[in-house]
Amino acid sequence: MLRTLRIANFALIDELEIDFAPGLIALTGETGAGKSIIVDALNAALGERVTSDAIRGGADRANVEAVFDLADAPAAHAAAEGAGIAAGDGRISLTRTIASGRSYYRICGEPSTMADLRAIGEHLADIHGQHEHQSLIHERSHRHFLDAFGGPEHLALLEHFGETWGELREARRRREKLATDERTRAQRLDLLRYQVQELDDAGLSPDEDDELAAERERLMHYEKLRDGLIAAWDALHGEDESGGAVEQLRVAQNSVDELAKIDAKLAPAAEALLDAVSQADDAARAVRAYLETLEEDPERINEVEARLNLIAGLKRKYGDSVRHMLQFREQAQAETDELEGAEQSAGELGGRIEALEQEAGRRAEALSQVRRELGEQLAQRVEEELRPLGMDRARFEVAVEADADEQGLPDAEGRRWAADSGGIDRVRFMLSANPGEALKPLASVASGGELSRVMLVFKSICAAGSAVPTIVFDEVDANIGGHTALAVAEKLVAVSGWAQVLCITHLPQIACHADTHLQVSKSVEGDRTFVAVAELTGEERVSEIARMMGQSDTATTARSNAAEMLAEATRTRERVRGASGQQLRLTER
Repeated sequence: MLRTLRIANFALIDELEIDFAPGLIALTGETGAGKSIIVDALNAALGERVTSDAIRGGADRANVEAVFDLADAPAAHAAAEGAGIAAGDGRISLTRTIASGRSYYRICGEPSTMADLRAIGEHLADIHGQHEHQSLIHERSHRHFLDAFGGPEHLALLEHFGETWGELREARRRREKLATDERTRAQRLDLLRYQVQELDDAGLSPDEDDELAAERERLMHYEKLRDGLIAAWDALHGEDESGGAVEQLRVAQNSVDELAKIDAKLAPAAEALLDAVSQADDAARAVRAYLETLEEDPERINEVEARLNLIAGLKRKYGDSVRHMLQFREQAQAETDELEGAEQSAGELGGRIEALEQEAGRRAEALSQVRRELGEQLAQRVEEELRPLGMDRARFEVAVEADADEQGLPDAEGRRWAADSGGIDRVRFMLSANPGEALKPLASVASGGELSRVMLVFKSICAAGSAVPTIVFDEVDANIGGHTALAVAEKLVAVSGWAQVLCITHLPQIACHADTHLQVSKSVEGDRTFVAVAELTGEERVSEIARMMGQSDTATTARSNAAEMLAEATRTRERVRGASGQQLRLTER
């Protein structure tokens, strides 16, 4: 849900920060107070196109930041991860800076692009009014709405088809890889066989290069090693009167050991000297043993150099170490085996692909049949739900169509249809808002207010129709009043039980049903205009409802009527949410 919206130097707004709660939020105020500017700012943060005209007069740039909680937005969370953005605290901020001629984008404080902003933003908020950022006008979302209306059993059918489709795509991918041009395959096989043979002839062993390099160092420094070790041996076991270090340590140890019998405090020193004698003697033995194995071997130096040169030449082609070259050899052998068995594999894959196409075709047909039945049910429900919302003569239809494609999935009659992971169906919502008008695609015939009411119906019918957790209605109350307004208010309450709903309204019947009431006001100081937002509670809210009823906000009767309207709205909220078992998913403020 939307947690915070920060706006600076955007249109009439100089600086504004708004915190949002769960449930139904009403934004009210006089015409021209700046309510729609707030929605425009949110649209800008979500990546909708704006011009430099959005910058407040006298400023060089505008800035908008929207902070969302991702707890109920798994699709947005996945989109963020896909863009390489980590939202470790469960929140994500979308920031847009609009300067003269261009915009700058940041996600969670890091520089980003409009494409990433939109990819994430479309899963965070649906805005309905005179704006692009609404899912209902995009036909690609219609199939998703219809599938959501079908419920768990239908979604299970869709999942089963998706599994078969995934297997089919993988099998086709493998066949395409194997169906490489024969000449190219032969050339590749010749290269691979040569590479495998060259590495096999070299008879490499893991870490051989490191071991040979160490041996070369020993052979090249034979004299230095010999002279140094002889000197070390003489120092440890000298043949002069004083003896070597070992003998002198032994004398010292014997002396201190005798003295420790007089004073026990010398015992640790005696023990340390005993250890030193042992270690020095061990070192002398190790030096002597190494000396006995040390031999000068010019021929071996030449052999090692030749071997290292061979390995260096292979490294330039196959890897920077013997281990990497051996891994390359295994990969080359595996590809060789695959290409040598290409004809047999292609034949096996062909049979599997044919079987998968038939299975996917059967499942797609079954899915399509269910969708057509669901479409009729959904159309009837939508028409019924639209009647009390001031669209009593509207007609709605769900068109479920398919496009022919020679490479598509076959049906029972052998015809083939274009398909994707959702089946073969292309779903379009058709609407006739007024009597005598032909059914046309929804986006081309519905006004902003009508589209908002259709979306409101969809959201109330199939709560899972969109994974978007925040819904904004800008014109849902256009050209309605009376009982129609109350019906719209009840629908808004129902939807706000599972999603956060922001509604800009001029109707008291809608505003009084809100869980949170925000008043937008405009003031003039000097020659500048300023916009402010305040949350209304208690008597302030009563006054605003009275004003919206077209009465004096100080008249006793008007305030009494407003208070009664608010009390009745509270009872309606409890009834609507109680009847459907709804609870506000987020209750903290």
